[in-house]
Amino acid sequence: MIQPKYIREKQWDGYKNRDFLKKDKDKVTVLFNYIERRKSFFLRSFFKRNGFKYEDLGDYILEDVRWGKEYGNRMECNPMYFTGGSLLRNLFRIEKETGLSKEEIVEKYVFVGGGGQCGPCRYGMYPQEYMKALDDAGFKNFRLIIFSTGFTRDKVDKNSALKINLPFRIGMLQSSILADLFHAAECAIRPYAVDKESAMEVISRAEEHVNKAFGQRFFFLKLPKALKEAGEMIAAIPKKDISLPKILVTGEIFANLAHNAGNYNIRRFIMDEGCEALPGYLTQRIMYDMWRMIKNYDRFVKYAENYKDKIKYTLVRIQIKARRRFVEFFWDTYIKHFNPGSFGAKMEFHDLDLIGELGEPYYHPEIFGGEGNLEIGEAIYYADKVDGFISSKPFGCMPSSGVSDGVMAKIMHEKPELNFLSIETSGDNEVSILSRVSMLLFKAKEKYNKKILQNDFVSIKKQEL
Repeated sequence: MIQPKYIREKQWDGYKNRDFLKKDKDKVTVLFNYIERRKSFFLRSFFKRNGFKYEDLGDYILEDVRWGKEYGNRMECNPMYFTGGSLLRNLFRIEKETGLSKEEIVEKYVFVGGGGQCGPCRYGMYPQEYMKALDDAGFKNFRLIIFSTGFTRDKVDKNSALKINLPFRIGMLQSSILADLFHAAECAIRPYAVDKESAMEVISRAEEHVNKAFGQRFFFLKLPKALKEAGEMIAAIPKKDISLPKILVTGEIFANLAHNAGNYNIRRFIMDEGCEALPGYLTQRIMYDMWRMIKNYDRFVKYAENYKDKIKYTLVRIQIKARRRFVEFFWDTYIKHFNPGSFGAKMEFHDLDLIGELGEPYYHPEIFGGEGNLEIGEAIYYADKVDGFISSKPFGCMPSSGVSDGVMAKIMHEKPELNFLSIETSGDNEVSILSRVSMLLFKAKEKYNKKILQNDFVSIKKQEL
């Protein structure tokens, strides 16, 4: 009998991840980027206040896909290629600029990033894929600190320099809300600005002004004034007195909210083509995740096997509701000072109970995976309120494909007025995707002009009567 050349002695349990210890804090630089530029831009203030050396890796660029595909596994999703590829591109850049060896870079840098636990296709995948790509590229044993997943490192040391704890999560939340504020400002100003380049420069200066205050030790005293001044700067930008078709973009969290090459800068393309793109907020997605968890725990409480479990699930549900109130507090407070209504930005959260109720007959809200029934509920709610509706998802995204390529076919049949487009991002088909978006925008303009003519006709008839 021929014996196999290799016999597995134990189950493979993944790549190991070393801890980032307090003793190394002064010698190690934290590298960070997350979904889009503004998130990492504002989070730098958290790291600055807490004494970390920090380098913002900025926005994702098209070249990141090449790096991700070169060192990552085949047929991965768009977010994986962009996030892993961005890290690799920057590590090779650091090696070239500093002259450090790969081994020295491994000791002097650590990466903080998202873990991708947003769907059934990604449990534990991101951290292991990062490590596989880093090892293959020569950065063996590079340290990662991953949030939004159960995997961070094999064992969290009490001497860890950076823990994914409450202060970090509050810093992430505040940074995300600030980023959403300025994203809303861009969506409100860019398509209507008299001078687009000048307008974007003003928004950039306003961002710097707010981030300077956010980086101060007693930022909570200085941030309200900075937000008020930034809002006034943006409100003073000259705008054209016109009305434009409105386009809503939804879908998978990265493909929807990247606002960069990760989704072909789709909202900026829409705005530069003569339409208004409704903003996409990470804070709204956070609220949706908590809404969905509360629904799950409602069921856990209802069907608890015993009184002890019922109490446990009830306490967890109360905790999630408290977290939701916490998010709403920061959101409402920052909006109050920023005053986005002064320059035409609308920043209301979805009524998630209503959205869930609208989508439930087609896709149960307690089915976990991606955006669940959120896209369906949004499509029904916005069918007669927007002129175009786009679902953006990564190549091969299982939960998003089930919705936008499956259930949405029935919604389009029942809501023929919905101008719908489903796109699949892979990072390397920009011309094809944007040409399809252009066709949707053409139909959106036709729909909008027809609506304007009908309104004018009704107005004239009323005057005649």
